[in-house]
Amino acid sequence: MRKILLLFLFLSTFLSAYSQRLIYSSDYPVEKIRIILEQLRGGTVSENLTDLEYIPLGGGKNDIIDFISNIIITPNNIGIISNSNQNLYIYDLKGNLIKRISEIEGFKPKNKVLFYNIQQEKGKIVAYGDKLKVVFNEKGEILEKNLDYKYMGTKTFVSLQDTKFYYGSPSTGKKDSLPEYGLKMNDSILVRYDPRDTIGFMFANGDEIIKTSEEIGFSVFPNTYRIAQLNPKGVSKIIQFVFPYKNTVDTSNYDIYKTVQSYFNFMENNRDKITSITDAKRYKQYLLFQVIGSTPTRIALNLTNNEIISLNKILPDKSNDFMEFLGYNDMETDGEYIYSIIYPNDVAKAKEKSKIEGHSIRKEYLQLEKSLNPILVRYKLK
Repeated sequence: MRKILLLFLFLSTFLSAYSQRLIYSSDYPVEKIRIILEQLRGGTVSENLTDLEYIPLGGGKNDIIDFISNIIITPNNIGIISNSNQNLYIYDLKGNLIKRISEIEGFKPKNKVLFYNIQQEKGKIVAYGDKLKVVFNEKGEILEKNLDYKYMGTKTFVSLQDTKFYYGSPSTGKKDSLPEYGLKMNDSILVRYDPRDTIGFMFANGDEIIKTSEEIGFSVFPNTYRIAQLNPKGVSKIIQFVFPYKNTVDTSNYDIYKTVQSYFNFMENNRDKITSITDAKRYKQYLLFQVIGSTPTRIALNLTNNEIISLNKILPDKSNDFMEFLGYNDMETDGEYIYSIIYPNDVAKAKEKSKIEGHSIRKEYLQLEKSLNPILVRYKLK
């Protein structure tokens, strides 16, 4: 009996370590938060949001954005990369077009793709292309240009006071291997990936390491359902999201992540599975992030009481003339407001819904249907 008990304890320890996938100090507090997507609350716009405003993006007939590839909000500007031509559009916060950047002197874009990604760095817009990095001021003027820059895609480090935290993504490791570290503070490794984890591909978007102040940062480990909360001294706690077994993925099954195609094949045949959490942002007392599955879900976690809101389940109502804007993936925050996107054809849907509800849509909203470009939606969570 004793031998059986010891064997059980050994296997339990082994399985726990195997499923952990991350190796870090047992001194880090772990806060487990259970999420059942079907049971998350939502509500209506009037119950959950305030200060709602629609901002049409301006420009002439030559400045049309068919679809948004990337969007950022700085203290003075809105930066957007168009999906069709990968041009950079810089607007003021009222939606007036300041400048469209369609070429960079001395740079010949590969496959006619000018920019892949934009980021906000110290209040400025920084755009990246193939071997290209350009820093713009609020007028769209070039402050810095590097024509031989190795494109990184996302930030790999943040600084909290005088401490630097570096992120190591499995996607940056060599084939069939993992990077040296998952998270490093200056020269000290804080988090490693379990060597039994052979994942070399992640489906994630947004920055994997973010800074919300000089005192607080977050490091996201998408496939592990974990986020490390950081302070200048190191890891303050590990937030672990626990999903029902039917929704979790056996990440030890390397074949799932072997190629992009194998991943999408798996998701197509396992539509209830959650493969990652990603795109973390800090908004007031909330941590905003996205749960990636067959239908991506936007989550707002109140860090003061761990209450969770599904932003996808916040429904339009009479207060905003049934304009639907929370179903899209595009979402940004400047810390004071949250920003989403709608398109002119969404106004037609709102008109039809208002008609069914016996409600007259207001004139200023009807004007949005004439917009040539997407419409920025700005609001606050209550």
